[in-house]
Amino acid sequence: MSWLIALSDFFLYVVLAFLAGDAVLRFIQSEKKPLIEVPKKWLVLALASIPLLLAPPVIQLVLLLGNRFGLMQAMIDVITQFRTGQSYVFGVLMALAWLIVVWRDGSAGLRTFWLVLSVLNVAYASHAASIADWQGFTAHALHFLALVLWAGVLIHIAWFMKDGRNWRAFLNWFTPFAVALMVILIGSGIWLMLFFVAPEDYTSSWILPYGQLLLLKHLSIIPLLFAAFINAALSRSDAPNRPWLKVESWLLLVVLLITAFMSKLAPPHNINETFRLEGSAPFVEWFAGPQYLPVQAVWTPNIDGFLMMAIGVIFLGLQWLGYRKQLPEWLSFVFSLGFVAATYTGFMFSFLF
Repeated sequence: MSWLIALSDFFLYVVLAFLAGDAVLRFIQSEKKPLIEVPKKWLVLALASIPLLLAPPVIQLVLLLGNRFGLMQAMIDVITQFRTGQSYVFGVLMALAWLIVVWRDGSAGLRTFWLVLSVLNVAYASHAASIADWQGFTAHALHFLALVLWAGVLIHIAWFMKDGRNWRAFLNWFTPFAVALMVILIGSGIWLMLFFVAPEDYTSSWILPYGQLLLLKHLSIIPLLFAAFINAALSRSDAPNRPWLKVESWLLLVVLLITAFMSKLAPPHNINETFRLEGSAPFVEWFAGPQYLPVQAVWTPNIDGFLMMAIGVIFLGLQWLGYRKQLPEWLSFVFSLGFVAATYTGFMFSFLF
């Protein structure tokens, strides 16, 4: 059921990003943004989906405890004693209040208030908060808030823009806004990572499923930043480049998807102990053969690794070529994924564990 919970988290992140974009753009004057039309029913449906998307981890925990205490007692215990259950109750109440605000065309301030509370609620139920108390809670909240704000505005611009009027005026405020969010994302991401993986254990953690996804997330950020740079700095036209806005939004969704699956894996506080309990990640033995304790990643340069990394650089160049030649956006997105896959393979060929 863990994959179902991870997917529900992914869709929850997308929904909150969509709602965050709505809140942010309502603060912006009409002459400083393109014409964007989002039907109210889409916002209502997004908010109505939140209780459903929050439910899978609660159901899993209730079923697990129900075998020992009965379903009714398990439900009471989960709601009163577990962060997951408490977060679900808070999340449903906040979604209901937020829905009333949207239904009655409430202000941007009220929408933002419920957005921030919903982000804090997600952070409250996170691994980081349960492990590092207020520091983990703060780091996760900052990281998640920055991510949904950036993704939310981008989703609205890429998919709901009716015309590109005021594009230059939009970039004048959105570019520094996105840069600030990226700084917060990177800073809070490093902060979060240090709760789970010591810097000296970063490469050794790649033997574990969590470490594999952490590496893939870091690699996926590179083509995302490249796409953002193209949209913000290289596209000099007074009209938006809709295909590349969509490429950037797809890459952000990839980051959100990896983040959702990471949140359901055991963080490698002690790599050797986690490896002993869970074993290696599915693809590690394909690249490096059978693994044994103790785990210690060793950099072993070889021609296979260098060739795959070179192919990764070529894919990044093809991503640039896709922009220059105005190739279909899906092809540029495939080039981005090709960079991630090839560079990942190059790293895995270049380490012995």
